[in-house]
Amino acid sequence: MANKKICIIPGMFDPVTNGHVDIILRASELFDKIYVTSFYNSAKKTMFDLDARREMLKLACEGINNVIADAANGLLADYAKSKNAGFIVKGIRNAADYGYEYDLFMINREIGGGIETVFFPAKPEHLYISSTFVREMIRYKRDISDYVPGKVCEFIQNS
Repeated sequence: MANKKICIIPGMFDPVTNGHVDIILRASELFDKIYVTSFYNSAKKTMFDLDARREMLKLACEGINNVIADAANGLLADYAKSKNAGFIVKGIRNAADYGYEYDLFMINREIGGGIETVFFPAKPEHLYISSTFVREMIRYKRDISDYVPGKVCEFIQNS
């Protein structure tokens, strides 16, 4: 039986942004253990490989005691079962995000043995921040320090 006090916060995290960290911090107040996990997605081309994304998650989550940064291949529902998680936490910025995430909620609930998904709406200051936006800023050598955690910004600059 899944543990209701364990959740998964899945994503690409390519790279992790301040908006992601806000969702992680808010979830850390509700759950005893959180796996923040960067997943491989065959439908998406990433700027950073899976190991780099895991490392950035570790840097972004330093000091949040109940968070474990991870990376995985495979289905989210299977990963959640392997961690005995009762919940998936997803941040949503707008109606388009909600529609997409709702479909995934239905799929994960079906194949994940009834695992629930909790949606956290983005705070207004994070509504326009996305990993896609940050990747474009990186490609054009623009300052990203307002959009990603400091240690993540340093990691990217040194990559």
